[in-house]
This record gives sequence, C-alpha cells and structure tokens, in this order.
Amino acid sequence: MLDTTIGTTPRAAAKYHAGLLPTPSRRLRRPRRLGPYLFVVPALVLVVGMFWYSIVMTVWLSLTNSSGLTSAQFVGLANYRAMLNDPALLTNIYNTLIWAVAMIILPVGLGLAAAATIHKRRGKSVFQAVFYLPYAIGFVTTGVMWSFLLGTNGLSELFQALGFHSLAQVQWLNDVPLNTYSMIIASTWQTTGVDMLLFFVGLDTIDRQVVEAATLDGAVGWRMFRHMTWPLLSAMTRVIIAISIVNALQAFNLIWVMTEGGPYGSSSTFAVWTYQESFQYYKMGYGAAIAVVLTIFVLATSVGYLRRSLREVRA
Repeated sequence: MLDTTIGTTPRAAAKYHAGLLPTPSRRLRRPRRLGPYLFVVPALVLVVGMFWYSIVMTVWLSLTNSSGLTSAQFVGLANYRAMLNDPALLTNIYNTLIWAVAMIILPVGLGLAAAATIHKRRGKSVFQAVFYLPYAIGFVTTGVMWSFLLGTNGLSELFQALGFHSLAQVQWLNDVPLNTYSMIIASTWQTTGVDMLLFFVGLDTIDRQVVEAATLDGAVGWRMFRHMTWPLLSAMTRVIIAISIVNALQAFNLIWVMTEGGPYGSSSTFAVWTYQESFQYYKMGYGAAIAVVLTIFVLATSVGYLRRSLREVRA
C-alpha cells in the first residue's frame, strides 16, 4: 500500500525511497529550529544595538568638549590629558580600589562564614530571610537609613547616652577616610546576604557521599571546611568574586545618597566622578572620558580575573 505521507504517485514514492526527497520529519524540523531564534532576534538586536550605540557615542563624546546644552566641538584627547592632570584622579583611583578590595573581603568572607555555619541547621530559612532582607530594601533606602544612623541623631546620641563622649564627637560621614569606611560597612551589611545565598547554592551541590567519607576519616569542624568544603566551593567562589569586583568598581548609589562623594570629593569613586562632571558641572565630554577609562578598567579587571580562574580550573 502506498504511504500517503510521502506522496500520492509511484514516482514520488520511488524518489522518497531513493533518498531524493526529504522526509516529513525533516521538512517539519526546519521551521521548528528557526522558530525560537526568530523570537529572540528583536531582543538581541535591541540589547546589542543599544549597547554598541552607547559605547560608540560615549567614546565620541569623550573626544569633544560637549556640555550637553550646546553644539560640541572635536578636541581629540584633550579630556584624557586633563584627566591625567586632575588632582581628583588619585583620590578616585584610591577610593575605587578600596571599595573593590573591601567588597571582596568583607561581604564574600562574611557570606561564606554565615553559609558554612548555618547550612543544614534548624532554622536555616529564618536566617536566609534575615540576611537577605537588607538587600531587598534597595541601595537608596539603605543609604538613607545609614545616613541617619551615622548622623548627629543616630550613633552620636547613643554613644553620648552611654558615656562614650569621644565616640559621640566622631563625624562618621565627614572625617576622611572614615567616611569611605563607614559606607563600606553599610554596603557590607546590605550585600552579605546575597553572597550567603549564593554560597548556599554551592553547598547544596556538594556530593554528600564525599562529605560522609571525609567525616568517617575524622574531618570535622575546621578541618572539614579547610580540606573539603572550601576546595569544593572554589567554582562558586570565583563567580561571586567576579560579581563583587564588577559591582564594587561601579559603586555609585550608596555613595551618592550618603555623601555625594564629599566632603570635597574625599569619598568619590570613578562612577560618582563621572556623574558629577557630566550632570552637575555639565562637562559631558570630560565625564564621558572618565566613563571610558572606568569601562576599560572594569573590562580589563574582569577579563583578567576570569582568564586566570579558567587557567586554574583547567590546571
């Protein structure tokens, strides 16, 4: 009997059996393969197009004297030369690096310690909610809360009531470099919970048989963490550190809400410096040059760290 799915004539059937005609499954498979990609194309064009458009426009602005209000004139590398001679450059580099190092050590370290301590313990979900809650309220809200806490009506009054008069006189957000350290503590309070949750994910992927075997060999407590848990969390740790580096190098929201980079630019970072020059002083070309340098620095740091991590994994 002739198969109606391949044709109604003996010639079509002969071509099908000879392999000259595509099978029905092949004919139906092609549009199915292209279908998902057609839905992705608009989003891909939008994201990639806007990304590269913004990069090209930022680089172009950095080569002009644009103020955002009048027509711009091409000035070449004048903005970059001015940046090298700007006294604020070293302060912003120092503060940006301080943020990067601190955000790797404090939130990541505390998140790891918290995850390893309460993992598989009773009440784990309660601790997860408590630690994650600061991150859920947002950076702006955190900045407002800690500004009040570190202001004259917060810790100062508390220390005054407790008799610590010297601490009551401390200007947490005005003294240098105490203002930067105070904001780093506020950021640590907010972001530790996220790192803890990510480490929970890593701990849940560890093979229980490996842990049980190490326990039978006498590995408990610190020995278990040092020789088993920590090495098995290396992949997740690399991911968390990479995210922390990128976020720290672009720190802006918390700093802007609490000090606006002050006093006198003492707590400013590259992201804050870019915003001030572009939208406060209307030096769009100069701000774009700072943004280009920051972008190159973030990309170089991230790519360098990831390449080194991949080499270690392959080794």
